[in-house]
Amino acid sequence: MVSINKALGICLKNDIKVYPVIHDINYLKIEVNYSGRKKKGKEIYNWRTQQKELQQKIIELYETLAGRIQSRE
Repeated sequence: MVSINKALGICLKNDIKVYPVIHDINYLKIEVNYSGRKKKGKEIYNWRTQQKELQQKIIELYETLAGRIQSRE
């Protein structure tokens, strides 16, 4: 498992960003942007009560993506 700082660096170097986007007035979804190609996740998170889960999922995605990039190199 890669530390979040290292994973974030690897992803940003490869032009991959993971961030929350507005789904509706109370909910957010996670979006992955890979060099302009954007893909939204299926899960929705309440911005008031599920911020911790949202942050954990974003960290998990960065670590997963960084692991895949490292395995290719």
